[in-house]
Amino acid sequence: MIYRLLLRPNKYAPIEAEINWGVRTVTLPVKSLPQTFIEWQIKYRRANIQYFLTGEGDHDFAVHVGYMGTVNPEGSDPLNIAAKGVGFLPRRDIGELTKEIESLIEEALGKGEKETRERRLSFLLKFYEEVELDPHSFTTIEIYAKTTWHNVMHDPRCSVLFSSYRNTSFLINGVAEVLGPGTPEYRFVTALHDLFHLPRSGPRRQYHAVYRIWVTGAYNKTPGPRAGEKIG
Repeated sequence: MIYRLLLRPNKYAPIEAEINWGVRTVTLPVKSLPQTFIEWQIKYRRANIQYFLTGEGDHDFAVHVGYMGTVNPEGSDPLNIAAKGVGFLPRRDIGELTKEIESLIEEALGKGEKETRERRLSFLLKFYEEVELDPHSFTTIEIYAKTTWHNVMHDPRCSVLFSSYRNTSFLINGVAEVLGPGTPEYRFVTALHDLFHLPRSGPRRQYHAVYRIWVTGAYNKTPGPRAGEKIG
């Protein structure tokens, strides 16, 4: 990594993110996710799980997919956009939640994917109904370590577009914190991913890293008279 990322005063109550390249420093405000975005996310994440449980009801999988834009002016293709599966981090008790997820994974590997599907979905529904989520960030896994990875290593600033066929779109700007194996966030995020992408054989896969994207700005991108307006 060719830069240093510092969150002030700390990651539990951040107000600014400092990116330092050694010869240059950029400081950005860290903000909360817009309430309208959070409500949209929670509503349809719960609805999606209910749909998986019952096969009925309203659903919209756009809440899970973010189109992440990164830049590297020194690369042959300076701009890259990649579709990413996006999730959230708990504000507290990340260790205990991770242990519960890992226990469910072990149960599924022992008893079978179909036999444990309802229990695993019920855990996820409970997570989005009862757990306090971190309001300043969201997360995704770096699986392939190709263009997005190389760009983030050059510059952690990024934009993530969420766009639904239901005429709802948000653009969230942020700074990607790179978190590798051994960090609580890495263990939580990769476990939550593997809970519904169980390994077909052998041990669980080791991923390159996870990104914790700290929010620096948000925009309304829904088509209409307010498209492009800054939120918050």
